[in-house]
Amino acid sequence: MNKPDPAIPAQAATDATPAPLVDVEAGVERLMGNRPVYLRALARFRLDYRSAGAAIRTAIDTGNLALAQRLVHTIKGAAGLIEARSLHAAALALDDAMRAPRPQDSHMPAIPALFLRLDAELAHVLRELDTMAELSEAAAPAPRLARSDDTVSRLRALLDIGDGEAVDLVEQARDALVKELGEETYGALAAAVADFDFERALALLDRPGRAKVTG
Repeated sequence: MNKPDPAIPAQAATDATPAPLVDVEAGVERLMGNRPVYLRALARFRLDYRSAGAAIRTAIDTGNLALAQRLVHTIKGAAGLIEARSLHAAALALDDAMRAPRPQDSHMPAIPALFLRLDAELAHVLRELDTMAELSEAAAPAPRLARSDDTVSRLRALLDIGDGEAVDLVEQARDALVKELGEETYGALAAAVADFDFERALALLDRPGRAKVTG
């Protein structure tokens, strides 16, 4: 019969449980205590990033590092928003490697190795989200707004649920947003969204007396 190792406390082997990968309370605090919005952000993350690893792998394997970096950057911001710190660190490491000045060679050892770390962390986070009772009881995330005549309203809805599509919308609808918000407010908004500071972006959209340019 194997004897317990006296160097390990008796309770450590039986009571040790892995620390959560997603810090729910810190995520709620990040969103100024708005738990329903945070839970919707988690639900949206669970839906949106289910196949993100495969998409990044394809981009790397086909040498499209620009697309891969964009996908990784989005995951990095989303992971930061939901307080998935190990995933955020893995995405940050891969994002930095892809930004470094070097030949665009997707087969360089660092990038595939860092991708494997990111892919594993993402899988772990998704598994944790799948088992969260609180998340399963949350209201279903709002459907994506495929079309809207009001770009600002669409952007506000995406920011409210923590949807990474807001990043693409701010870039793609630049002219419409500049016309609606003014150049200065748009610049501040774009910077906030690029940093995934969705609370600040919402505040900019809704601040009293924000500039509106018509013409």
